[in-house]
Amino acid sequence: MRLAELFEPQKPTPKKKKTDTVAEVFIIESLELVDETKERREGAVLASVLKMCGKNPLYYYIRTKKELEHIAEEFEASGYRYLHISCHGGDVSLEMTLDSVSYQDFAKIFEKKLKDRRLFVSACSAGNEMFAELVGANNADVISIAAPSTEIRFDHAVAFWTSFYVRTFSLNSRSMNSGRIVDVARPLTSLFSAPLHFSKRNKGAWVHEVING
Repeated sequence: MRLAELFEPQKPTPKKKKTDTVAEVFIIESLELVDETKERREGAVLASVLKMCGKNPLYYYIRTKKELEHIAEEFEASGYRYLHISCHGGDVSLEMTLDSVSYQDFAKIFEKKLKDRRLFVSACSAGNEMFAELVGANNADVISIAAPSTEIRFDHAVAFWTSFYVRTFSLNSRSMNSGRIVDVARPLTSLFSAPLHFSKRNKGAWVHEVING
């Protein structure tokens, strides 16, 4: 994706009904200043690849917690079904360029905004039960949450997520299900040595698993 494209107007894929969700990916990215200098923008690459696949992703680059709060509103209004967060992370927080966002704060920001949605987080070590439980407590109807359970290299993250979405949408461009997510992710976790923590709803309760080859 050209840098200029990041600031061009984006036109969301319209919903047929107000309550519908759209089988598209909404990407929010926030990295360190050194990453910006080196143009290590996984989310921007992912947006470009999704466009090649005939999808219509929305991509937003942000730097602060306040911007995250604003873009969370945009995400909810878009009706996009898949939220992809690209940032640095750890055992208790996600890192924006200029702010740290605790798991609790992230859950509050997206409270009631993930109904009938799936959340994918590309952030080191964000894949854990605490993160999923906190987000799920504020979103009873979120379908699933997936994130790396350990550290992952930039280049591996780019390859992992682009491969994941290309393969998943090639199987069905209009929907995902949890079984398909696991089937597509499993060989990728082995290929890139990147275990993925996957949480899904089952009769109202969370089921957690680590996909690892």
